[in-house]
Amino acid sequence: MMMSYIAEALVLLMQQKPYSEITIGEITKKAGVNRSTYYRHFESKENIILFYFDSIMNEYLNRFRSKQNTDFREYMLTMFETFYTHKDALLAIHREGLSILLFDVLMKYFNFSEIEMSAPPIQQFAASYYLGGIYNNILLWFSHAMKETPKEMTRIALSFRPQQSLTLFRACLKTQ
Repeated sequence: MMMSYIAEALVLLMQQKPYSEITIGEITKKAGVNRSTYYRHFESKENIILFYFDSIMNEYLNRFRSKQNTDFREYMLTMFETFYTHKDALLAIHREGLSILLFDVLMKYFNFSEIEMSAPPIQQFAASYYLGGIYNNILLWFSHAMKETPKEMTRIALSFRPQQSLTLFRACLKTQ
């Protein structure tokens, strides 16, 4: 819970001032925690951003698992809807050039290292291709200030996907 307070404090501060000007003292004061609490959980402000992205991905997967319809369309729609609920924070992170950290979190959640080690090379390349596409579309969406709705983003994402392609969706469902 303390880690969430710290992450929320940082993203709120990022909406008010540049990331590089935010101090650990400001973060802990805004979060209502001691400085030692920060150092117990995080090594850097970048680690807070990684934690924040990780929290969004957890929220997304929990929302998806709670739905009755678990097809690929619903999977993508839930992802875009979840991201959209964090629009202000995500745009602040993107403005500061920190959205690159999202790629590491996506790799973790889509189990890319496990796919890479266990799948034949053609599936490894396919998984890499799709993961890069998802990541780059999210970044482009951020650069558009997330003006497209989650439904529009889902429609766009589905228009690029071959019907019977290997998907990270299937890999994620198997291992999560």
